[in-house]
Amino acid sequence: MKNYALLVTMAILLLVTTGCDKQKDDLVEPLSASQFPQVISFDDEGDGDLEDEDKFSFVLTLNDRVDPDGKELGGKIVPLEQDVTVAFKVDGLKGFAKISDYILDAEAFYEVDDCNTKDVALTFNRTTGVGTVTFPKGVEEVEIEFETNDALFDDNVLNTADREITFVLTGITGGTNVVNNPAAEFTYEVLDDEAIHGEWELNHTNATEFANFKALFGLISTEVKNLNAADVKGIVISIEYDEVKVEIELKATETITECGSSSVENKVIEIEAGLEELDTKTLKGDIEFADDIEQNDGTLKEFVYGGKFDIVGKLLKLTLEGEYDDDTTPKITLNLEK
Repeated sequence: MKNYALLVTMAILLLVTTGCDKQKDDLVEPLSASQFPQVISFDDEGDGDLEDEDKFSFVLTLNDRVDPDGKELGGKIVPLEQDVTVAFKVDGLKGFAKISDYILDAEAFYEVDDCNTKDVALTFNRTTGVGTVTFPKGVEEVEIEFETNDALFDDNVLNTADREITFVLTGITGGTNVVNNPAAEFTYEVLDDEAIHGEWELNHTNATEFANFKALFGLISTEVKNLNAADVKGIVISIEYDEVKVEIELKATETITECGSSSVENKVIEIEAGLEELDTKTLKGDIEFADDIEQNDGTLKEFVYGGKFDIVGKLLKLTLEGEYDDDTTPKITLNLEK
C-alpha cells in the first residue's frame, strides 16, 4: 500500500512539474514601452476651405505613447532621437484631373515657438504627386503647406460635385523603430461659397435682427445677452469646414502684444462650436452645431443649436433653436448677408 501511495505521489508531482514547464513555455514576455515603434501619422483626417483660398496644409505628428516619466497617465508625444524621412503621395483627385493645375508649390516647417518656425527639407513632384519630408529629431510635428491656384475653382456657380485631394503616407526611412500608419489618409476639400460655407454678416443696426441674435445666443453667453447695439461694430457668423464661429466685434479696443510688437484692436466676443450636421452643395437644408461650456464647479454642459437654412442669392435665412442647461429658445430666424 505504501508503495502504491508513493507511486501515486510521484505521478502527481510529475504531472505538476510538466504542467509548470508547459505554462512557462506559453509565457510571452511583455514589451517595454521603448520597444514599441514610434508611429507617424496625419494630425487630422481632413480639412477644407473656400474656392478662392490660395493655400492649404496638413500636419504630420507622432502618436502618443507611454510617458517615460510617468507624469502623463494618458500618454504623450515622445520626440524622435534621430531624423527620419517620411514619404507621401497624392492618392486621389476629385473635380480636377491634374495635380499641377491646382498645386503650384510646397514647403515644410515646424514650430519653434509661438513666434518662430524653421524650414525642413521637402521634395514634391507636382506631376506625380509623390513627395518626401524630413521629420527632425526633438520635434512633435511637421507641417506641409501647399500653394494653390486660387482661380481654378473660383466661380459664381453652385457646384454639386466633390472637389478634393487625398494624401497617404507610403513609408519611413532612417531612424530606428519608426513606422508610418499605412491606414491613415488626409483629404482636403474645396468648399463652395455659393452654398452655406463662408462668412455671413448680421445687420446689428436693425433692432429686430439684433434682438433675435441676442435671444438666440444670449442663451449661452451673458456677454451677448447684455449687449447694446451702440457698442457693436459688426457681427459675423462663419460656417467653416467642421465648425461654426460667431464673432461680435465691439467698438471698444484693447492692446494686443504678440511676438514683441503691440497693436490696438477692437475687442471681440467669440462663440465656437463643432458642426454635428450640415447639408452641403445645396441652397437649403439642415444644420446643427454643438459644444461644451465649463461650469463654475469645473463640470461641462453641452449646448446645441439646430435648424434649417435657406439661401437666395447673397442672403441667408438661418432658423435655429437653442438648448442649454435645461433652457431652450423658440425657433428664431436670423437674416444674414454675404
